[in-house]
Amino acid sequence: MRELSERALDMTMGRLLGGGILGVLLVACGSAGRNGTDGEDGRTSLVQVVPEPPGTHCQYGGTWVKSGLDTNGNENLDANEVTQSSYTCNGASGGDGSRMLVRVDPEPAGVNCAQGGNRVGVGQDVDGNGTLELSEVTTSAYTCNGAPGNSTGTLALVSLDPEPAGANCAQGGTAVRSGLDSNGNGTLDASEVKQTQYVCSGISLYATRWATSPAVSSTGELPAGFWFPSGRKASIFKTTSSSRLKISISDNLAVGNGVNGGSGYYQVRMNGGYVLNADCIQRQLTWNVSGWASLYYFPFATVCLTDPLPAGLYEFETWGYAVAGTEFVGGPMSQPVMLVEELNSASTYGFSMAGGLATTTSTTFQRAPGRTAVYTKQTANTLLKVTLADTFRAGYNSNGGSGYILIRMDGQDTTCSTIQYDAQGTGGDFHHPFVMTCVLSNVAAGDHTFTTWFRSVNGSEAYIGWERPYSLLLVEEISGQNLTYVNAGTASGEISGDWAGVGARQIQHTVGAAGKTLLVTYSDTFRATLNCNGRWGYYQLYVDGLPTYCTNGQYAYNGNAAAAQNHHHSVNQLCLVKNLAPGPHTFSIWSSTKHSDGTTCGSNYFGWNRGQSLLMVEELP
Repeated sequence: MRELSERALDMTMGRLLGGGILGVLLVACGSAGRNGTDGEDGRTSLVQVVPEPPGTHCQYGGTWVKSGLDTNGNENLDANEVTQSSYTCNGASGGDGSRMLVRVDPEPAGVNCAQGGNRVGVGQDVDGNGTLELSEVTTSAYTCNGAPGNSTGTLALVSLDPEPAGANCAQGGTAVRSGLDSNGNGTLDASEVKQTQYVCSGISLYATRWATSPAVSSTGELPAGFWFPSGRKASIFKTTSSSRLKISISDNLAVGNGVNGGSGYYQVRMNGGYVLNADCIQRQLTWNVSGWASLYYFPFATVCLTDPLPAGLYEFETWGYAVAGTEFVGGPMSQPVMLVEELNSASTYGFSMAGGLATTTSTTFQRAPGRTAVYTKQTANTLLKVTLADTFRAGYNSNGGSGYILIRMDGQDTTCSTIQYDAQGTGGDFHHPFVMTCVLSNVAAGDHTFTTWFRSVNGSEAYIGWERPYSLLLVEEISGQNLTYVNAGTASGEISGDWAGVGARQIQHTVGAAGKTLLVTYSDTFRATLNCNGRWGYYQLYVDGLPTYCTNGQYAYNGNAAAAQNHHHSVNQLCLVKNLAPGPHTFSIWSSTKHSDGTTCGSNYFGWNRGQSLLMVEELP
C-alpha cells in the first residue's frame, strides 16, 4: 500500500512540477509513510512552495520555500511552525526566460531526516527541457517522517487534480487535496479530504496580457457599398471575467476618392461581431461647397473599450466600408498597429463612454455632453494618462475654419488640448476621427473629475461626436517605471525637404533588459505640404538616428489644381520597437516633404496650437 501510494504521488508530482507550476504545495508524510497508531497520530511534516513577489527577498520575484511540523494538528503550516525557509529568485525580467520548477525525491534516513522522508527541490529550468535536473536545484526543503508508531496507522495521502482557469486559479493549475486514508483503500476519497490548496500556474501562455496585429500594408482601393476586411487582426487570451480589453488603432484612412462628399467607415469587430453593444466604429467625411472631386489621406486613430467579458480567447479584426467614393485603409507608407491590452485592476483606471452629438458656434468653451470621467488616484507620485477618442469637425462651410477641444480636471484647464483646422480653397466639411493622448504629472492622490470642452475659433459650427456610437474618455494611472516621456507644447515651425528631425520631439530611454517590446506613443497635430495640392508629407519614428519605417502621412487633393491645402489634424501614432540591446537609446520624430517622384513641395508643421505634444516610450510586459 505504501509503495503504491508513493509511486502514485511521484507520478502526479511529475505531472504537476514538470509543467512549471508554482503555488502552494502540501506533502503529508507519517512514520514510514504512516502517522503512527490510530488515535495516536504522529506529527505531520508540511512544506509550502509559494510565489514570492518582487521585493526585499527577490528583486524580480521568485519562490519562497518553507517547511516544518504540523505541531497543532490543524493540517496547515502555520507561521510559528516554520522551521526552515529559503528563497529561489528569478533573474531580471526579459532574461533567459527559464521557468521555475519543483521536484520531489525520496530522502533516506540521515542528517536531514532521522526517519527518512522527501526532499523538495526548487530551481530554474536552465536547459529548457521541462524537467528540473538535480544540478539545477538551488533551494531544498525536507518533509520528514515522524517517529515510528506502535502499530500500523492510517496512511496520509495527497491527490493532485487539474484545476481549470477560474476563481481559484486565473490561469489554471492544480488542486492539491490531502487527508487520511480512513477506509484503508489506498485512495483519497472525497469524504476523506481534510484540506484543499491550489497550485496556480505562474506561467501563462498569454502572460503579457497584450497582443498586436502583424505588420500589413495598404488594403488597396475598396469599392463603395460593401464591407471588406482590412487585414489588421489580433488575438488575446483574457485572463479574468472582471477585466476590460482596450483596443488601440493607429492607421491611415482615405474616403470618398473621386467624389465630393465621400465618406467611409472603419470598424473593429470582435469574434466576428461587435466589440460593444454600441459597436467600435468611426466614420470620416470630406466635402467642399464647390463640388470638386477629392481624395484626402489622413492619419487615423481610434481607441475602444470592451465591457467586462468572460475569460477566454478573443479575436479582433478591422473592416472598412465606403459609403460614397472608394476607400483606402493604410496609406502607402503607413505601418498600421492594432494593440489589444487587458486592463485588469479597475482601481487603476476610470472612464466614460457617454456622449452623443454636440455642436456650437460659440468662441468660448462649451461643455460637451457626457465625456466625464471620475477617478480616484491611488498614489501621489504616479502619472495619469488621459485618452480622448471621438470625431470632430471644425469650421463648417468655411475655408480656414478651426476649433479646439480641451480636457479640464476638477474644473481647471489642463495642457491636454488639441485643434483642427481645414482650408482647401473653398468652404468645406471635414469630420475627422481622432485620438488625443496626454500625460499629467504632479496630480495629488484622491478623487478627480475630468470633463471635455470644445469651441469654434471663427464662429463657424464645430461638431463633436458625429457617427461615433460612443465617445471614450479614459484616465489610467501609471507608475512611471520603465517609461520615459516628453510632453512639451512646442510647435515645430515650418519644415521642408528630405528626412530631418522635428524639434522638441526627441527623448532618450534606457532599455532595461534584452527581449523587450517597446510601445512608442506619439500624439500631436500634423499639417503636411502647405499650399500644395495632391502632394504627400510624412513623419516617421527614428531610433538612434535610423528609420524604423513606422511612418504615416497626409495627402490632400481636390479638383481645383490651384487649391491651397492646409489641414492641421490630430495624430496619435503607435509604434512597436523590438530587439533593442539593453542600455540607452534615442527616440525621435522625423519629417519629410519628399514626394514619391523625388520632388518636394510646401512644408510640414507639427504641434500648431497643441497643448502638449507627447512622445512616450513604454516597456510592455
